[in-house]
Amino acid sequence: MRNFVRQFHYTDEQHLPIIRGVGIGEGSSTYHWDARVRKEQLIVLQVTLTGEGFIEMGGRRISLTENNAFFAKIPGNYRYFGEEWQFLFIEFSAIMTQWLDTSISIIELSADLIERLRRVVLDLKDRELSAVQNAKIAFALFLDIKETIQNQIRQKTDEIQAVKIFIDTHYFEDISLDFLSEKYMMSKYTLIRQFEKVYKSSPINYLKQVRIIQSLSLLWEEEAIAQVARKVGFSTGNYFSKVFKKEMGMSPSEYRRQKEIYYPRESINQK
Repeated sequence: MRNFVRQFHYTDEQHLPIIRGVGIGEGSSTYHWDARVRKEQLIVLQVTLTGEGFIEMGGRRISLTENNAFFAKIPGNYRYFGEEWQFLFIEFSAIMTQWLDTSISIIELSADLIERLRRVVLDLKDRELSAVQNAKIAFALFLDIKETIQNQIRQKTDEIQAVKIFIDTHYFEDISLDFLSEKYMMSKYTLIRQFEKVYKSSPINYLKQVRIIQSLSLLWEEEAIAQVARKVGFSTGNYFSKVFKKEMGMSPSEYRRQKEIYYPRESINQK
């Protein structure tokens, strides 16, 4: 597939949402696309067709292999680079920024949507469009991309909710970040990032909190602290006591003594 770039300009756009440019290109070791220094106001969808590119943002480098894409505002705090890959891109006018949920999204596109994008890009290579015709194509494409992003967010939320439910019901088992990562087929980084985004805590910190909450009633049942620790999933009583004090601001023994304050033995015996 030959490389090309096509841009669209109109004397009277009537503030319509339009496609500004389309193209197919190839990256090499000299390719470096830095959104921080771009001057134009745009929204770009760039899709990897073959090979691998990288997007770097917030100190993170994310691999974009076949069918992966980024959908982002220009200018922005990110850069795109790589060695050998082919991509297609569509640039939308900045007026469509009002319908963006975030300034940048990393998405995986279906084969059907990629084929549609490919057909649109090739069709627009030589086709003449009025501003209104352009806007019809632009808005339909934009909504399809936005729907894809929302569906992926919803799917990720469902997966993360499943992790939470597992922790809630299996807190007393031997659970580690490696175990959760393997069970739910997510990298540890993705698992932590998505869990924190939904529940404002890492999975392991949430697990500790659940275990501490479950230990509260057991501590009032006169069981040995080491036994309580094992029942809620801690490996040792000492580690349990350390986590308990951090979460509750007192030791398990001090918490247990609260029962004597609120429920003295004499009161219990008199009932």
